[in-house]
Amino acid sequence: MSGALALGLAAGVLAGGATAAEAESPQFHVKVPKHLSVGKGEYNKSCAMDVWVWGTEGSAVAYSKAYLIAPDGRIPSPLVYRKILPGRQVGWGVGCPNQVEDLGKWRVRIIAYDRKGKALGSREDYWYEKYDTAIQNGNAAPEPVRAGRPITVSGRLKRLNNPGTGYTAYPGKAIRVYFLPKGSASWAYMGSAKTAGDGRFRKAFKAERDGYWRAYFPGTSNFDRQKSFDDFVDVR
Repeated sequence: MSGALALGLAAGVLAGGATAAEAESPQFHVKVPKHLSVGKGEYNKSCAMDVWVWGTEGSAVAYSKAYLIAPDGRIPSPLVYRKILPGRQVGWGVGCPNQVEDLGKWRVRIIAYDRKGKALGSREDYWYEKYDTAIQNGNAAPEPVRAGRPITVSGRLKRLNNPGTGYTAYPGKAIRVYFLPKGSASWAYMGSAKTAGDGRFRKAFKAERDGYWRAYFPGTSNFDRQKSFDDFVDVR
C-alpha cells in the first residue's frame, strides 16, 4: 500500500489540554502533509512523510479509531488503529507508491467513541500521491528577436509511469504559456499548446517586449504539476 507502514503507538500526550468548556465536545487533532511527489530514484525528502493522529480528547470520549482510505475506497486492514486512548499519538510512515492504483487522494479518518461504543463524531484529512513530470528542452526562440516577429515557445513533456522504468512521453496534455515582461512582477497568461504523441509542444507568439517565457503543466489527479525554466528573450 504505497509503501506505508504502521509506526506503532507513541508514548507522547498532547501538550496543554482542553478547557472545561472545550472538553464537552470531541477535540480532534490530525497532522497530514498535503502532497507527496514521487520522483525517480531512491527515497528522498519528497518521497517519504509521516501521517499523525492523536486520540480524540473530551469528557465523554473513551477511545478513538483511526484508519487510512485508499483512492479507490479500500481500507488497508493491517493499517487500522482500533483503540487509541485520548491524547495518545499514532501514525503511519508513507513512502513511494509502487503501482498506479496507489496514486491519487488518500484520506485518514478518526472516529471518537464513548464508553458504550457509541460514535461521538469523526474527522478526516487527506493528502495526494502523484508521480513526477518533467518539461525537457524548454525554450523560447529566436534570441534575440526583432519586434513584431514570432517567438516560439517549445519543449517536451514527460511523466514517470513507474520509478523502475523512468520517464516516458506524455501526449495529449495542455501546456500553458506565461510571459513576465522585464521590470514587471506579474506573469501574464499568453495561450496554450497541446503535447503531441512524443510529448513535444510548440506555440508561436508576437514579440513585443523584453521578458521571460515559461511553459507550465497544471498536473492531473495522478501526475504532478511542472514548469519549465524561465527563458529570457531580448526584443530589439
